[in-house]
Amino acid sequence: MVSERAVRISHTIIFILTLLAAIVVVAISGSLVGRYNNDGYPRFHTGAYEARIRIILVAGVWTTAFALILLIGFQMLGNHRAFGILAHLIPMVIGFILFIIGSSSLTALTRFITCGEGEGKFDHCNIVKGLVIISWIDTIFVFISIIFVLVMGLIAHRGYGMHKATLYAE
Repeated sequence: MVSERAVRISHTIIFILTLLAAIVVVAISGSLVGRYNNDGYPRFHTGAYEARIRIILVAGVWTTAFALILLIGFQMLGNHRAFGILAHLIPMVIGFILFIIGSSSLTALTRFITCGEGEGKFDHCNIVKGLVIISWIDTIFVFISIIFVLVMGLIAHRGYGMHKATLYAE
């Protein structure tokens, strides 16, 4: 049997980590989009960098918004259906899909590029590589939050002392 306290603590830890990583993603990708809009994108694959960084920016904003809403809402109204299993699962799956698309495509684009001197060098190369890393980290956190919600949903479905539509135990 899962206690309400354990669910509340686990939820808080997972969603705070997801929120913090998403805020870092928004900061890095937002600064890159702003800089590249002013100074121009790298001369190699200009449209590719633009689209991929913006997808990661959208994923970061989406995840930041919903992680914040779900974190605060679950703490305040955890027994309400508005912050139940589906309300957690749908936005997190959408954020996960956006992060997978953005992270994997930017990884594929920058995989063979070295940020030192040479043909593939461009402005803010190390920052783009850092964005790849933090976006994968946030992808992992979002995946962990999805697994957490699915496990809580399975426990609720089996009837192990939990409400059917919420993540709380009785």
